[in-house]
Amino acid sequence: MPDPVKPTPLPPMKPLPAPQQAAPPPVMAPPPVAPIQRQAPLPKQVDAPTPTPPPTLIQGQEDIAPVKRKKTKRREVQQASKGTAALTIPLNTGATEAAGGNTGGLNIPTK
Repeated sequence: MPDPVKPTPLPPMKPLPAPQQAAPPPVMAPPPVAPIQRQAPLPKQVDAPTPTPPPTLIQGQEDIAPVKRKKTKRREVQQASKGTAALTIPLNTGATEAAGGNTGGLNIPTK
């Protein structure tokens, strides 16, 4: 059997170097003091507007508004069904033969 290898002792430990901080930045001089500027004068105060006078009665205003009758269900349904139908544009614009023929409202020459 071969000779056992003797372990070699470790070198002595050296102390770790202390962390170094960066050098502080150079001290800068404070900015120069700006001269005091005068503010523009405030605009003149406008007098408060006078309050509006109370409304006056005009001839015919004393009448009480008439009370309307309540609509029946039938009338409500009829009015609702008419809703958008009243907004449609009729296709027949009243063009006659004397006015250039029945063109259906389009301005297209037929000849």
